[in-house]
Amino acid sequence: MPTAHDLVRLDSDYFDEKRIEAQGFAGKCFEIYHRIFTRIKIEGRENLPADGPLVIVGNHRSFYDPPLFTVSTQMKIVYFAKQELWDTYWLGRFLTWVGAVPVNRKRPEISRIKFLRMMMKRGWSIGMFIEGTRCKIPGKLGKPNVGPAYFAKVTGAPILPIGFINTDKRFGPVTVRIGKVMQGSDDLEETTWRIMEALSQLTGYEISERKLAKEDE
Repeated sequence: MPTAHDLVRLDSDYFDEKRIEAQGFAGKCFEIYHRIFTRIKIEGRENLPADGPLVIVGNHRSFYDPPLFTVSTQMKIVYFAKQELWDTYWLGRFLTWVGAVPVNRKRPEISRIKFLRMMMKRGWSIGMFIEGTRCKIPGKLGKPNVGPAYFAKVTGAPILPIGFINTDKRFGPVTVRIGKVMQGSDDLEETTWRIMEALSQLTGYEISERKLAKEDE
């Protein structure tokens, strides 16, 4: 069975025209779905900076969340996702088709960081979920990981928090709420909890407990 590394060969041509078109097509399909079935509402677009790149960080409740980064910001976004998702063959194929990048959450590889820096120099932002996996607890945010804070630190890019509300409900309404840009710091845990507090304010979801996610979560 092909692994994430077999399916994804990162180089300067990874985001070619076909992959950019695929990402745009997938985003448009999800936007149409949400507008028909969930009555999507996007708030806070005035908080979007005039230029990037950014580390865009959201909470995660549904498989439908990732395209909402692009729908709400209209930015070019590199999606980083846990490499375990590529263990499911057809899901891995789809993620590769739309340009998602697998990342080892325990030990991010130097090649991924170099690739990310290259794409950011080209004006692309990065999209990540701070919880790493979907949170199914009603009204709560799951345990965070320090990945977004880490990538903000190594790239120097500002952080843009985005709250996704009710995306786990099959038939809306869904709200996407864009927060204010913040700067990271060398203290990854401090940055992580500031992001969590911003997401809590944006969504109205409570922080379930002040513990970081374990490496195997």
